[in-house]
Amino acid sequence: MCDSCLRKIEAGTTYHRSRCVDGGDAWTWKSHPACQRAGDILWDMGIRGEEDCLINVIDMDQEDRELVYANDPETFRQVWPDRPEPKQPT
Repeated sequence: MCDSCLRKIEAGTTYHRSRCVDGGDAWTWKSHPACQRAGDILWDMGIRGEEDCLINVIDMDQEDRELVYANDPETFRQVWPDRPEPKQPT
């Protein structure tokens, strides 16, 4: 399961996996490559999720999705295949 979008990671597909340690707690984090890229795009723009972490795809609002699209339309299409692409300024 992708921890960013909460969708299934299909067996045999490539995904990101991290081991995290904070104080006495340890856990793993898994995500689709496109979900990771979407979070990285916002991170590079100074947009953070809770506790100053990479923002999860499920927590991205319309403005965040528009920023992902403006920076990498293909990542937008991979993360949100059923969502219409944001309108481009004219």
